[in-house]
Amino acid sequence: MIEASIIIPALNEEKYIVKTLESARRQKASFDYEIIVADNNSQDRTVELSEKYADRVVTVKRRGTGIGRNTGARKSRGRMLVFVDADTLIPHNYLEVARAVLEDEGISGLSCSFTFDQHSRLIDAIGELSDSYLTFRGMLGKGEILGFNNAVRRETFFGAGGFPDKPMEDGAFARKLWKKGRVIYLPEPKVITSARRISRNGPLTTAIYYANLALITDLPRLPLKKLSVFKGYVPVR
Repeated sequence: MIEASIIIPALNEEKYIVKTLESARRQKASFDYEIIVADNNSQDRTVELSEKYADRVVTVKRRGTGIGRNTGARKSRGRMLVFVDADTLIPHNYLEVARAVLEDEGISGLSCSFTFDQHSRLIDAIGELSDSYLTFRGMLGKGEILGFNNAVRRETFFGAGGFPDKPMEDGAFARKLWKKGRVIYLPEPKVITSARRISRNGPLTTAIYYANLALITDLPRLPLKKLSVFKGYVPVR
């Protein structure tokens, strides 16, 4: 068994995934690690490009971000599992820091601070507000798991049952990890993630979208689900 596995779920990510894989390859780690792309039947060049950088590309037949992460995890060999989205860049010390933090068995999982790859007053304000909120939650040990970057020990991941197959799978996974220990949010190292959804849809629509995902994740049996604006949820977003 090797020390760490970086698992990247992907669906038609040819515009972003090369830079993500390059950042994974540039890790200055003192231990062995592998890179796995869990592809959800992409119709573009995602698989072709991934095969040049990843140690393995696995096919995920059933669509879903959480399903992709879980499939990659089952195919992995690492003692530590690191999940990174295909549009996110991790700094060179990400693996070293994550492993050092997870040596504390009282910590069940972690995510790292982030900045967007685009900048404007509004986008920067959204990032700063999110960072403050996430830092506060992390200080309480009830941190959120950010789907685009997180790390967990292998035994903790499988002991918790992996990512649930729910719209807001990362938030649901965090709640499972809270039962295993503290979930923390690290101010450093800082990852760079895409602001494409905010740029494409606008901040208000994006906020409503994720609020709706949270609604139908946490309250699936209530009639409130019928009020959801985004009923046509696409599992890989």
